[in-house]
Amino acid sequence: MKTRVISVLLVLAVVSSLNFAQDSQTLILEHANVINPQSDAPLLNQTIVLRDGKIQSISSVPATLPGERIDLRGAWVLPGLIDAHVHLDGIGAARRMLSLGITTARCMFTLGYADVGLRALHIRGDVDIPTILAAGYAVVARPVRFKPDISAIFLDHPVLDDLRNLERIGPDGARRMVQVIAGRQVDWIKVFANERAGVLETDPSTRNLNDGELRAAVEEATRLGLPAAAHAYSDEGVMAAVKAGVRTIEHGSLITEPTLKAMRDRGVCFVPTLYGFSISPGPNATPDERALEPRLKQLLESGRRAIAIARRLGVPVIAGADSDYVGDELSVIDEVIQLASTGLSNLEAIRSATSLSAECLRISAAKGALKPGWDADLVAYADNPVKDLAALRKPILVINGGKVFLRKLPF
Repeated sequence: MKTRVISVLLVLAVVSSLNFAQDSQTLILEHANVINPQSDAPLLNQTIVLRDGKIQSISSVPATLPGERIDLRGAWVLPGLIDAHVHLDGIGAARRMLSLGITTARCMFTLGYADVGLRALHIRGDVDIPTILAAGYAVVARPVRFKPDISAIFLDHPVLDDLRNLERIGPDGARRMVQVIAGRQVDWIKVFANERAGVLETDPSTRNLNDGELRAAVEEATRLGLPAAAHAYSDEGVMAAVKAGVRTIEHGSLITEPTLKAMRDRGVCFVPTLYGFSISPGPNATPDERALEPRLKQLLESGRRAIAIARRLGVPVIAGADSDYVGDELSVIDEVIQLASTGLSNLEAIRSATSLSAECLRISAAKGALKPGWDADLVAYADNPVKDLAALRKPILVINGGKVFLRKLPF
């Protein structure tokens, strides 16, 4: 009899311990004003229940279940922001991004697969690392001539070393590059249809990969089940990328209406990275940076026109900062504000970094909206960002995967 009593007590103790562990994973946000980007009207005075990294419920009825409670006292809650175009190479940059309320980022080219490593840290549960969509290296026509230096790809993949001395990688080389990059379990493949704009020696209106190389790279990515993104500026480069089957166009400042119509018809999203072109050289700028200023101003003006046409045609425009998040300047919040200045409403601009971005990046089943079952990535602001986008610069609460990363409640 005594043994049975002890056994029962042990079972009850285990059950109690499990219940406590489950309760400790429940976070309840009270008195929240919820902005769901997919809706035109906010939901006021809501209770949001987060459990095990997911949104369990959003309701006007107060929650009675146990768990940690945070009274937001009417603060405004958005889904975590998404930056569709970044270049992260370290934990510090990832933490800075998250401190701004950016809980998801698509990395569009980094050396040494730093983005794959950051993604692994997030997956293992590190609260200070946002969700990362990785692309690793980009596919370019002449890796040894590319700036910045990406010759590290031959160290990471010695099997590609025979491409190092070729004038061009050719279609076969493009396929091989995609294969080895995909072998590192990336989420996207990036291809260069045009040359870079931020390097004085290259002309963004000229081609990088030719049609055959571009088609081979995108076809191989598609065969492997990976979407492709194209760095492209000109009508010719963008059209070649669209015909090859890319999912997104990065930059695209020089494109015109016929090309945008082709993007619309094929469901290709536009990531204009506009704000980066608007930054003037500082007092410590290099001669090259000063010499690039007229080019960047031209790309800014033509990019603004392209966005206006895209909006009229119904081409999805999403926000990407093209930032490494190392310094204090340039985040997707700046890009959202810049997009609003081209004619998007404030809510449309917010969608460009939340629900619409999630759709274009193929993560809309878990990101970009506030719905039961979606990932518990949320940001709270003292003021309503739909009324004033500048409020996005001052998050007071950042929740990443159901865990509080930043808490600066003013009350």
